[in-house]
Amino acid sequence: MGHGIFPLIIAIQVILILACIATWIIQGRKSWTRQPRVGEDRTTTWNQHWGDTYGPELKKRLLGPLFDRLETDDQIGNLIIDVGSGAAPVTRLLKTKPERKRICVDVAADNGLSADELMVRLDAGRVGDFGALSFRKALLRASRFLGMDPRTKAGREYADTVVFSDILNYVDFWKVLHGFAQYLKPGGRMVIVNLPIRGNRPLFSVKGLKDNRHLYAFLFEHHFEIEYKSFPKRPRDATDESEELIVLVARKRSAGR
Repeated sequence: MGHGIFPLIIAIQVILILACIATWIIQGRKSWTRQPRVGEDRTTTWNQHWGDTYGPELKKRLLGPLFDRLETDDQIGNLIIDVGSGAAPVTRLLKTKPERKRICVDVAADNGLSADELMVRLDAGRVGDFGALSFRKALLRASRFLGMDPRTKAGREYADTVVFSDILNYVDFWKVLHGFAQYLKPGGRMVIVNLPIRGNRPLFSVKGLKDNRHLYAFLFEHHFEIEYKSFPKRPRDATDESEELIVLVARKRSAGR
């Protein structure tokens, strides 16, 4: 009888060990895939899974020549908003000018301030949400930086260029593009770098950009004209651009056009 009990005890121990391992895996997966709750600070999540940089060398190769071209054609302007700027904003590739100012928006921004750059800690998905304290505080800081009174439209400045850098997968892209488009002057430009579907998928928004054709639909509906687009990672013989890395410049048409 003793010989029969011993294998049973071993089997129970093995089952318990396997159960513990399975529980550990499930809990780890939940912690990875869990989306931040409404009102929760996403900074910890950003730092843990995205780190301080997000492909800065690739962005430099992609955007450096494009920025140079836009600068040459005087199409950048002096007020730039960098959405999803990270710790190394790509807009720092732009020339420094006495009259130029940059507002860098990121969920983990350090709220730093200099004469020409303001870092704003804000979840981009909160743009336009006046009921959110974080957005109201961000708007107030930006207004002070620009010397504006946020309570009035008099003297209000609108951006010349808004840059979206590897962020549209992680937010409600339609809401975010629409929200920042409100602060873009007629004739101003959106510069977008994005790779649909690919990236840290557990952190993607269910309303994130999944197909570049959805991006085109937004731009058409909101009266933007695509001036430039390229797919720098697409195989030479490929024709499907829906899920490819895209670099795009779109100009906001003037009212009535």
